[in-house]
Amino acid sequence: MGVSSDGNDDARSHFDKMKDYVRKKTRRRIDDYYDWVPRPGTQFCIHMTIRSIQTAAVVGSVLGPISAVLLHRNEKKELVDAFVMGGLHGAMVGAALGPVISLATCKNMNRVRKFQNLVKSKFDQSQLWQDHIAIASAAVGYISNGHIGLVVGLDLSLFFAVITRNF
Repeated sequence: MGVSSDGNDDARSHFDKMKDYVRKKTRRRIDDYYDWVPRPGTQFCIHMTIRSIQTAAVVGSVLGPISAVLLHRNEKKELVDAFVMGGLHGAMVGAALGPVISLATCKNMNRVRKFQNLVKSKFDQSQLWQDHIAIASAAVGYISNGHIGLVVGLDLSLFFAVITRNF
């Protein structure tokens, strides 16, 4: 009954059960959240980079046509080109500044503080989905319409994130 030829299987299973019991009783509540977000610093860096790309793309796609109008380029093609180039340049600036901003924010923070920073910035399942939607919409936009689709996808994903943040 439960004892094999070497006699250690029964004792080993009792030891494993006791080890699991002790581990469950000594776990802190925060450890469950660490399982959910195993590397909070990396997650925060990715989140900040995606948000900075989105924000800079929106700013660039607004400033591009404004600068084109100020330079008296009022043709439709020139305005669309200014929208696309402004959005692309903004996205590149956001991609460069995102890791810098997150590293400057997380400098000299321990793991608990980084996790608290994620929680404070309302990083939850909806934030994670918004980041995934941003990447997917930019990819689908680029595949379907090239550079203009990429900029429109980034812009719309940021507007979607802002709208759904209040719900």
